[in-house]
Amino acid sequence: MKRLKKTFAIGVAVTTISVLAACGEDESPEVNEGEEPADQEQPADTDDEGDDTAVEDMPEDTSDLPETIATVNGEDISRSELDMQLQQLEDMMAQQGMDPEDEEMQEMIQMQMQQFIDQLVTQRMLVQEADNQGIEADEEQVEEELENFRAQFEEEEDYQEFLEQIGYSEDEVEEEFRSQIVINELLELNHLEEDEIEVTDEEVEQMYEMQQMQNPEMGELDDERESIEAAVKEQKYIEQLREESDIEIHV
Repeated sequence: MKRLKKTFAIGVAVTTISVLAACGEDESPEVNEGEEPADQEQPADTDDEGDDTAVEDMPEDTSDLPETIATVNGEDISRSELDMQLQQLEDMMAQQGMDPEDEEMQEMIQMQMQQFIDQLVTQRMLVQEADNQGIEADEEQVEEELENFRAQFEEEEDYQEFLEQIGYSEDEVEEEFRSQIVINELLELNHLEEDEIEVTDEEVEQMYEMQQMQNPEMGELDDERESIEAAVKEQKYIEQLREESDIEIHV
């Protein structure tokens, strides 16, 4: 059974809790060898309402934000969802010896706040589209992912303490994995015609250069072309969905 793959999609909470589980020296569990790192790439910038919000205009905390921070095709995203992501980020900083109250760290948190909003919007949109396409998560895979996550903890007590620390129930963690599974299935793009999304050589080269900057050990373009073309298609598909979606950012 295939494991969750890295995509341009954002399993926001899955990414964060996986990073949190892997960081720290004494307070976090040891990650098993061979576990895939949770360094997912970000989606491309889009022109949706709210994407142009300047970082300096973001509040220092979320208390001044409305209860509903965004609406995606009539479905609300609550401020508490953003609060959870920011709390996890601050916890991660603290575990790495950073002071979340430090001015420089506060600036970073404000920058991340806008990114989290965009990621939450994109994740919700992709889950909705997966549902529209009739895609359902393989429950055996959901259980496998949850078991692999739990296996990072030596004791059940450590696992429960970690969930409490990040403000998640096990049901919520399970639902995050379920969402990411259907997103990954959607982004295989098997429901599209083969030539429905065109990819140019220029787009492939640009994507390759961007990924090569992040990973200088990448192979030559000809060796990586197939995966790069798939990544460009995925990115363009997400951009297309966002253009077609009714997205309101209330921040």
